[in-house]
Amino acid sequence: MTRALPDELLKLPHRTEVPFAKLTTLGVGGSCRWLFEPTTELEAQAFVRACARESLPYRVLGGGSNLVILGDIEAPVLRLRFPPDLRRMGLKLSAPASFGHIRMAQGAAKEGLSGMEYASGIPGTTGGALRMNAGAYGTELVDILDTYRFLTPEGELVEKRPEPGEFKYRWSFLTGGHVALGFTVHLVEGDRGRIEAQVAANMEKRGSSQPLSQRNAGCIFKNPAGQSAGRLIDQCGLKGFRVGDAEVSPEHANFLVNHGHATAAEFAELMDLVRAKVLESHGIDLEPEVEIWRAG
Repeated sequence: MTRALPDELLKLPHRTEVPFAKLTTLGVGGSCRWLFEPTTELEAQAFVRACARESLPYRVLGGGSNLVILGDIEAPVLRLRFPPDLRRMGLKLSAPASFGHIRMAQGAAKEGLSGMEYASGIPGTTGGALRMNAGAYGTELVDILDTYRFLTPEGELVEKRPEPGEFKYRWSFLTGGHVALGFTVHLVEGDRGRIEAQVAANMEKRGSSQPLSQRNAGCIFKNPAGQSAGRLIDQCGLKGFRVGDAEVSPEHANFLVNHGHATAAEFAELMDLVRAKVLESHGIDLEPEVEIWRAG
């Protein structure tokens, strides 16, 4: 039986029975039973505090990229819908967690600020980028991170500078009920034309080497130390291998794509098969880079 939610929670902006196909870039999964969409930090804080008081587990959803959902989710899901306020303060640029990651990189370029070029082409929200310490081309978000804001699992609002151990390769401590609210990056002055050209070049490079025209969740597995997950999968001869409508992309083997009607079971089977083949052929157990939500 589904647990009844407290009245104080139901007073916050929410929707029910929303298909995850409409909430994720991959389009795989079942139904989101409860989707809460606060438009202010105070509403987000009220959500977390209400869940904490009731010992009610919840999940946090960003732009729906870098996420594989395998089934229906009964727990409340929090997705921030803050106003898209991008602010410049000297050489610093600040954005709320619901702001588009690519959009922030483009905004920095328009301001003639360099340092976020790596982010061009990385989908999702800035909150998701903070949660996963997004990176590309040898740069990670933590390299330019000045301060960041988040809610603790108890609903305390914290703003701080990053400290050693808080962010690693495609990882941060912002899990287990923490909610990213936004961040400020410290950039450097540069030539606007050159920065915009680099952003465009990075976008084009991603578009030519990744299956961006098909539904996907980004890179599925982390790169092992000194190795490329995509190359390891390719060497197993798995490009183009399908389980139903789920396929190892012929363009980039570390992308698993949805041809339109892939089920959660098909996608889970394909991920397990790829991982098993790489372990058998190379002795390397690939670790998922995507976050995986299982039914419950």
